[in-house]
Amino acid sequence: MKSFSSYGRYLVLLAVGLMIAGCSGWSYSPPLRGNFYSYHITLPNAQGTPASGSPFTQALAHDYADFAGALINKEGIRDDSDYFARKSLAAGRGEVVPPENVGNWSIVTPWNATEGYPQILNAARARLVRVLDAGARERQPQLAARVQVDFDCWVEHMEKSWWTAMTGPCHNEFFAGLAQLEGKPVMSEYRVYFEFDKYNLTPEALQTLQQVTARAKADPRMRILLVGHADAAGTDAYNMGLSHRRADAVRGQLQRDGVLRNRVDERWVGKRQPLVPTPDGVREPRNRVVVITLH
Repeated sequence: MKSFSSYGRYLVLLAVGLMIAGCSGWSYSPPLRGNFYSYHITLPNAQGTPASGSPFTQALAHDYADFAGALINKEGIRDDSDYFARKSLAAGRGEVVPPENVGNWSIVTPWNATEGYPQILNAARARLVRVLDAGARERQPQLAARVQVDFDCWVEHMEKSWWTAMTGPCHNEFFAGLAQLEGKPVMSEYRVYFEFDKYNLTPEALQTLQQVTARAKADPRMRILLVGHADAAGTDAYNMGLSHRRADAVRGQLQRDGVLRNRVDERWVGKRQPLVPTPDGVREPRNRVVVITLH
């Protein structure tokens, strides 16, 4: 009887998911998001349905479908994949599909952060909406669509892990693209973060360095400055060496990716120049970093 009840609940959920998927009046604004059981229907529909509407909404439909596919294929997240597939389908019908409402996501701020993460996201969203409403959708539809989806990607990842999302590819690509839409210089600073007392590169760090490498290869005159940092836990001498090893790790990866050694300058400051001021001895994740400046 228990197994039948579980099966019955599954059928009910599946039926609800299918009903929502087929409902043209479905809204992505309330906190109700994707359906765990219907992604395998909505995602193929989003990937295979020709988009209509303006060049912007067509590009938006394509990019949301790609993002939904990455969520299921690379991360196995069914409900969010379903949700963004729905946004793709809505955009493909020519509907107005706004950037994510930050309040619909469970995003927390670390106790020792100086700024609230929801406030940071809302400020970024306000910049995006401002430039979109000023004509970016018409002037640069493909770039505008990509920047909107990068923002949604950043928000989605912030709910899972602020530690990786605040320095990850979606965050970095969003601000680089937003600067282009606003007519500002493309971002010339990147940050690679490390775990406590470590200098090995995380998968997120490797993705960031791929972006740096692409920028460097696109401009052979560009030089790269690395500044290694450590947090305030431990002695001055130990942290100076740790920040040195972190900068060396970044330089070594850039060389493996094809950036010539003579284009990279390197410094290390240990715990002497913290990006986030803290009392001595405090572990601060944002101070365990190599700052990369392109010039």
